[in-house]
Amino acid sequence: MKNSELDNLIICHKCHTLHEKVPLKEGAEAHCSKCDIVLYKNDKYVLDRTLALVITAFISLIVAFEFTIITININGLEQSLNLTSLFIVVLENKQYIVGIMLLFLIVIFPFVILISMFFLIIYMKMGKAEYLVRRILILLAHIRPWSMVDIFFISLLVAMVKLFDVAQIELGVSFAAFILTLFLDAIITKNISFYELWEHHDKIYGANNA
Repeated sequence: MKNSELDNLIICHKCHTLHEKVPLKEGAEAHCSKCDIVLYKNDKYVLDRTLALVITAFISLIVAFEFTIITININGLEQSLNLTSLFIVVLENKQYIVGIMLLFLIVIFPFVILISMFFLIIYMKMGKAEYLVRRILILLAHIRPWSMVDIFFISLLVAMVKLFDVAQIELGVSFAAFILTLFLDAIITKNISFYELWEHHDKIYGANNA
C-alpha cells in the first residue's frame, strides 16, 4: 500500500479499529464506528483555543507550586505544606532518588510540556520553523505520559483523608490551582490530539512548501 493511501486511514486509539478518513464540514467530528470516541474533527479555531488554555494552565501551575497547598494543625502544632517544603522533607530524609523523580515528574516535565505546547502553537500559527515544530511534536509524544501532576494530587487527597480524624486541615490557594490545572489539562487533551497536531502541521507547512 502506498503512503498516500495510508494517509487516508486512521486507527482509533482506544479500540484500534481502522477507519478511512472522510472530509468534514466546519465544526463536524468523526467518531469511531465501534466505540464512538472522537477520531478527528474540523475546527479552524482549535489552535487559538488550545493556546489560551495552555497559557491559563501555565499560570495556574505556577500558582500551584508557589503558594501553600494545605495547612495541617495537630494539637496546636501547625505546619503549612507547599512544594518547596515537600522537597526539603524528602532531602532531609536522604531520599535523593525520590526527590529527583518528584522534581522531574511533577515540576520539570509539566512545565516543559506547557512551554513546548505554547511555542508549538505560536510557530504553527506563524507558519515558521517547520523543523523545530516537528521536533517539538516528537518531544511532546515522548514526555507527555511522564507528567504526573494528577498522580501527585491524588496522593495528596489520600493523605488528607487519612489525616481528617487526627488533624484540622485548611486548604490553601495552591489546592484550588491544582484542581484548575488538572481541569485545564483534561480540556487541552480533549481539545486537540497529537493526530490533529500532525494534521495541522501537514496543512500549514504543506501549503507553505507547495
